[in-house]
Amino acid sequence: MARLINAPHLADQPHEPYSDLIILVGRKAWQAWNNGKGEEWLLLCSLIDGLDANQKPVILAEKQLEHISSSRIAREDQQLIKFFQYGELTQEEITAICRNLAKYTDAIEVNLFDSAAQQIEDLSDYIQHLRTDKGAVDLADKIAPAEKLKEKDGTNKKARALSKWLNMDLALSTQDRKLYHYDGIRWQMVEEYELVDKAVAFFDEQDFNYSARTIESIIDTIKIQAPKMGTQVKELIAFNNGTFNRATLEFLPHCRENWLTSYIPHDYLNQAQDTPHFDKWLAFVSGGKTEKMNAILSALYAILTNRHDWQLFFEITGDGGSGKSVFANIATMLAGDQNTESGRLIDLDEPRGRESFVGKTLIICPEQSRYGGDGGGLKSITGGDPVNIDPKHRSKFKAVIPAVVLIVNNEATLFTERSGGIERRRVIFHFDKVIPENERDPNLMEKIEREIGGVIFKLIHTFEQPETAKNALKTQQVSSEALSVKIQTDHVTEFCGYFYTTKERNGLWIGNARMMGNEITHLYPAYLLFAEASNIKNTLSLNNFSSALKQGLAQYKNDFEYNAARSTGGKVRSNVHYKDYSEFENNYIKQR
Repeated sequence: MARLINAPHLADQPHEPYSDLIILVGRKAWQAWNNGKGEEWLLLCSLIDGLDANQKPVILAEKQLEHISSSRIAREDQQLIKFFQYGELTQEEITAICRNLAKYTDAIEVNLFDSAAQQIEDLSDYIQHLRTDKGAVDLADKIAPAEKLKEKDGTNKKARALSKWLNMDLALSTQDRKLYHYDGIRWQMVEEYELVDKAVAFFDEQDFNYSARTIESIIDTIKIQAPKMGTQVKELIAFNNGTFNRATLEFLPHCRENWLTSYIPHDYLNQAQDTPHFDKWLAFVSGGKTEKMNAILSALYAILTNRHDWQLFFEITGDGGSGKSVFANIATMLAGDQNTESGRLIDLDEPRGRESFVGKTLIICPEQSRYGGDGGGLKSITGGDPVNIDPKHRSKFKAVIPAVVLIVNNEATLFTERSGGIERRRVIFHFDKVIPENERDPNLMEKIEREIGGVIFKLIHTFEQPETAKNALKTQQVSSEALSVKIQTDHVTEFCGYFYTTKERNGLWIGNARMMGNEITHLYPAYLLFAEASNIKNTLSLNNFSSALKQGLAQYKNDFEYNAARSTGGKVRSNVHYKDYSEFENNYIKQR
């Protein structure tokens, strides 16, 4: 418990917990008492039966009101207290007095009277409320006036005063050790430089000396004192005008205890609205195909509702003018510009590169077709794993980045990973038509932005059962459209198109690089011949070939998984067969 200073005359009071403790409060409390000779004090004694004019009352005048939070107003076991107001007493000061009594006493009956002994307010229920309701306590602490500081006061006291002076509802994220403030809609990170600037202004206002170390120390102390942020309520999406529960479809008021750090900067309209420009764009990029249209809507729904827990990422391919940038812009509107960050796939791989993605719900990676990495960072982020963050000028930390990743390319991205981790997460959309130059609308995005409330309503109510959206995306993953895109950029996928699998392991042998000329019976020589004919420079080693083959064959929806094992003769045989060897021979062997 904090060390408290007794209010004037408290030590002179008889220890009678169930008798009224008399306290004069207000700017003119001392004048009213006037060493027991004041006219107002003597008048009060005549109005209150049993009040002895010779018994000193407790005094809470201007100086005491400035330090009310560190004052002992009554003994801990005092049950009955009567305040009599003389002079100015603000509502904020009354709140501070109640907060003090709730924290440091067991008082059950507390009343405020005027100088004529007429009741102004019964404070008993409010004080009891402060003992049981943390929200009421937080609000009271925010309302109560800050104590008047002295330069010799400790850092902890100065930190509390600065925190109050900031007039921000602060909490500390235990993940990134950053302060956040609640703005009525979401918890927003307070930048370090902003805290430094405000701390300097506070010290200047107090006319206190300070240094860089002083400022750093007081900010660190605020972090220690601040309450800790709770866990986000994942079912909620915040809008300008409230929060939508995607599990129950309820629309609710904003609440700080939801701990949401992002919001959609649009009003949620709980009614359908025409979206002609959005609908026209959707019909164009889907080619009018219902299944593809539904998959595109599903991807937008996943972005809107931040379904990072589905462990998917989206890749949009197509020529310039095919509608890719419109998709990215709509995605940004749905996630909120302040929740969206642009970057490169290589940035996701590096601890230093990830700093700008912390707290974002949408990461857009444009033009990544030449990436050529294994997608390790992409897999970790989409998998919901904590990743290392190495920010400049700050300590390293680990964090989950709860973002949906969107890649936008002319051609599909090149990944070197062959174990299936990327393929399990990757959802490809190919926009195969280009809008004619004379039909392009330079104001299309402005028109769609005006319809965004209707788009949001459409997405939420199209997928009232979120699994239908997830299933549509899973279907898109294995669509012929996605396969054709991968064939164009991944030679292993193209190679596997010439084969099928069976239940029995009675197919082609694996072989090795020394068995060229045996491509009719051995897979690896066939692969090397295919790669040579296709002018593939970086061919797979024999060790990596099997895992790549397993992934490539799986994309063709074969009834049986790739299977290979060593036979009694020591050779490795598979369950893979040519669909038509003559076609493979004509395309690759005879072309040599």
